[in-house]
Amino acid sequence: MRKFYKVAEAGTAPGGYVVRLDGKPFRTPLKSLLLLSSKALAEAIALEWADQGDEIRPASMPLTQLANTMIDKARGADRAEMNGQMRGYGSSDLVCYFATHPADLVKRHQQQWTPLIEWMQEKYGIVLETVSGIKYHHQPEESLDKLEKIISALAPEIFTVVQAAAATTGSVVIALALSEGRLSPEEAHQAACVDEIYQLRTWGADAEAQKRLDIIQSELNAIARFRDLLKASS
Repeated sequence: MRKFYKVAEAGTAPGGYVVRLDGKPFRTPLKSLLLLSSKALAEAIALEWADQGDEIRPASMPLTQLANTMIDKARGADRAEMNGQMRGYGSSDLVCYFATHPADLVKRHQQQWTPLIEWMQEKYGIVLETVSGIKYHHQPEESLDKLEKIISALAPEIFTVVQAAAATTGSVVIALALSEGRLSPEEAHQAACVDEIYQLRTWGADAEAQKRLDIIQSELNAIARFRDLLKASS
């Protein structure tokens, strides 16, 4: 899409803050008003639009995409389905599948994932069973019921963070830890990409693998920034 506006700026509106393009309030893909509780987030989204060149590149506007998801989906009719998707991540969560070999990779899995599994039990009372190997293991229904109840109770803002992080990492455990600040974006990246990082360190440079790792890190950075801007009062 070619750029169709000259000025992008944040402003106030009844109930919060908006982004205006040439004075007109920005609307989501479903035509809802992008009304935000955080001035800082509105300003950051406006800057994404202001930084566009002659053509609009949606991939360069992660905060806009996350805000659209929050308003159109997390606050809308899609929420129930998305709660179920998060339960699905929990039923086959990445951090529950430990390698069988080599020993140093098994150790890395234990170092990265065991503290998170223990945190889930201590924080939420959710017991996740671990296995060695990649054969699917269905988690206890009681644990999944607790997880879905917790996910369903999340405010749309935090749910958006969790949903995006789970989609990026393949782990609702890592996503919850990131949303609460239990993990930094860098630590979440390390936990989500144990195998890929190990392979690169063991076998050397691989441009495509490194590119994928960089994309995951960039996405996690944007998600964490979205989380922090939501909390900012100005």
